[in-house]
Amino acid sequence: MSIPRRTAEPFLAELLRSADAKCDRGNPDAALADLDLAYLIDPEHPEVRCQRGRTLAMLGRYEAAIAELDAAILGDAGNSEARLQRALAHLALENWNAAATDCSQALQLDPNLAAAWHTRARAHYKLGRLDDAAADCNAALARSPANPEIYYWRGLARRDAGQHRPAIADFTAAIGLDGRYAVAYVARGKAYAALGERAAARADWALAAQMLHQSH
Repeated sequence: MSIPRRTAEPFLAELLRSADAKCDRGNPDAALADLDLAYLIDPEHPEVRCQRGRTLAMLGRYEAAIAELDAAILGDAGNSEARLQRALAHLALENWNAAATDCSQALQLDPNLAAAWHTRARAHYKLGRLDDAAADCNAALARSPANPEIYYWRGLARRDAGQHRPAIADFTAAIGLDGRYAVAYVARGKAYAALGERAAARADWALAAQMLHQSH
């Protein structure tokens, strides 16, 4: 006999909060234990399925994550977060078109979802749609101007389109927000090298090498 949802809801909310806190502390395994219990109490609860999907993705179990997020969307077609999380899982599996489609659907539901603009930009970049990737990064930055990753991806799109000076400005902005962003130094070095500025390229690559050595 299933528990009436109204009776179960307060305890489910407590489990969801607990799981979210454990994910924030970098302990998705413990979070999944909370969510497994929540699933046993109400296997059709869209938010439980959504959070299970996000947590499974954190554990690298992307196919299982997509199955959970499919169920979350089936139970709540207006869940923009579930579509974003499914896009991220598709991105990890290199399903670029599926990721872009999920982001587009999430943005129809919530145009201010900066992470969906950013994620779609990454999918477009991987598909070689450089102008679309840059445009999506512009939209993401309008909503999240202090995110170094968005500057980094716009820089990649601009660099690959031959716009080396604007790309350098983007990589510099990313580094300004995160001085330990090693891949941004590498990318900026490549843009400098494309312009024939070898000393600047070598300086960036030397800094990136130092950071990578320190991280091991």
